Amino acid sequence: MKKTLLLLTLSLIAVVFVNAQSISLSHGGVMLGDTVTVPVDPIASTYIDFEIAIHNNTDNGMNVQVAKKDLTPLADNQFLFCLGVACYPPTVDSCGDDVYEFVPAGGASEEKQFKVTYNTLEKLGIAMVKYNVYNKDNPADSVNIYVKYFAFPDGIAEEAMNGGNFSEIYPNPATNSISVDYNLTTKVNSATIRISNLLGSVVKESDLQINSNKAKLDISELENGIYFYSVLINNDVYTTKKLIVRH
Repeated sequence: MKKTLLLLTLSLIAVVFVNAQSISLSHGGVMLGDTVTVPVDPIASTYIDFEIAIHNNTDNGMNVQVAKKDLTPLADNQFLFCLGVACYPPTVDSCGDDVYEFVPAGGASEEKQFKVTYNTLEKLGIAMVKYNVYNKDNPADSVNIYVKYFAFPDGIAEEAMNGGNFSEIYPNPATNSISVDYNLTTKVNSATIRISNLLGSVVKESDLQINSNKAKLDISELENGIYFYSVLINNDVYTTKKLIVRH
């Protein structure tokens, strides 16, 4: 029995050791998984920035570097990134040997020290890029993050809302509820607010009353963090913006 318990304990220790990550990433105080979805309006915003903090989960200081890989090369995308004070054009896929960011033991870099940028070139569709953040002195000690950009068409929704208006959600940051003021046109058959997390998963959705001009949504069940809210008009995306939840 003791031998079995010992083996089980050793197995659990091994699992924890294997799964422990020396490097982890966050955005706006929210720890990131391996994939982040960023909805964008390719017409209103050409360059889309997303800042990431690098966490060093070890007991020693670490020099980190970054490499990128375009996972949709046939689309002729333009991905850029900055590490510290060095910024790289789309044609460069990794830091130079003399460029790195020092992250103290058990600490994290400021978000502005690692910034990824997507130049939409006013194109529609989905683009994805992989960033590999690694220990300069041990490149195998690394973490990958996949950033997926969803550039949506909004022409149909804008045409239906011509003459109407939709306020930004307030308050933002929000605690337990959010409100929105709106004035819909006669061309609007349906209006919906959809809230998604950083992974792109829909966490809340609510239909709006066509004959009303104000709505209030309960978000008390959402965890603290950063979300995106989208307004759908006639099932087409009208606008997408950031929502911060702080209880």
